[in-house]
Amino acid sequence: MGVGSSLKVISAGVAWRTVGAESAGDTLLQAFGSGDEQNRTLAGMSIVKAGERSINLIEKAKSEGRLTPPLVRLLADIGGPRSRGLLDEIASGSGPVAAAAGESLNLLDQIDGLDAPQ
Repeated sequence: MGVGSSLKVISAGVAWRTVGAESAGDTLLQAFGSGDEQNRTLAGMSIVKAGERSINLIEKAKSEGRLTPPLVRLLADIGGPRSRGLLDEIASGSGPVAAAAGESLNLLDQIDGLDAPQ
């Protein structure tokens, strides 16, 4: 792609994180699923930086049948009880998306184990 498409993703990330503009969220999902590594990275960073707000975005992708293993893995980076709840729900299914959710839950469990007092 190019600088123009990266600027579009960066702008969408700002709009998503600051006001939760639905069109910006859609742009981030599209960029995260694209073949352009730079735009995937920029979109993924924006989705994670938006935190809890992005859980709604991932739930939307799930309801639309656009959930992918890499998108599911972002839930572990977002963290928190809502992420874990959605991961539990996704992991109860089957296939690559469910497997990614299971891996993400294991990762969160390991992180929780590191944070536990010894």
